Amino acid sequence: MINQTLKFVVAVALFAAGFATQASAESQGCIAVKTTAEVEKDVVNDKGQKTKVLVPAGKVIPGTEVVWTVTANNACSQPSQNVTINNPVPEHMTLVPNSAIGPGSTVTYSMDGKTFAAADRLTVQENGVSRQARAEELKYIRWELKGSLQPGASAFGRFRAVLN
Repeated sequence: MINQTLKFVVAVALFAAGFATQASAESQGCIAVKTTAEVEKDVVNDKGQKTKVLVPAGKVIPGTEVVWTVTANNACSQPSQNVTINNPVPEHMTLVPNSAIGPGSTVTYSMDGKTFAAADRLTVQENGVSRQARAEELKYIRWELKGSLQPGASAFGRFRAVLN
C-alpha cells in the first residue's frame, strides 16, 4: 500500500508536466495549451487575516484536492474560431462535482471521451435502470469558447479533483 501511495504522489507531480490536453480550433496549430496543478494553502497576511492562495502542487497524498488550470493561448496573428479544449480527469483522481469553470466557455463532460453533455444529462444504465452519472464516472471535461480567441489572448478552464 505504501508503494502504491508513493506512486500516486509522484504521478501527480508528473501530471502537471505532461498532461494529455487537446485543443482544437479552425486555425490549426495556433493554440498553445498549458496545464498547471495547484493546491490551496492557508496564509495569514500582515493584518492577521487568514486567506487561501494557490501554490504549485508538488507532492500530494491521497485525499488531497488539486486545482487544475488549463490555459489556451492564441499564438497566431489572426483570431482563432471554434476553440475547444478537451481535458481528461487525471488517472487515480475523482472530479469534484460542479468544480469545472471556464469564463466565456460552455463546459461539458464525458464518460468515454466521445459523447459530451452537461453533467446532469449524462446517464448510466445500472441493473436495467437509468441513473445520473456520478462525479467519479466523469472522465473528461470540454470547454468550448463562445467567441473567437484573439491573437495573443488567453482563455482558461479550471476544475478540482481529489487524489484517490
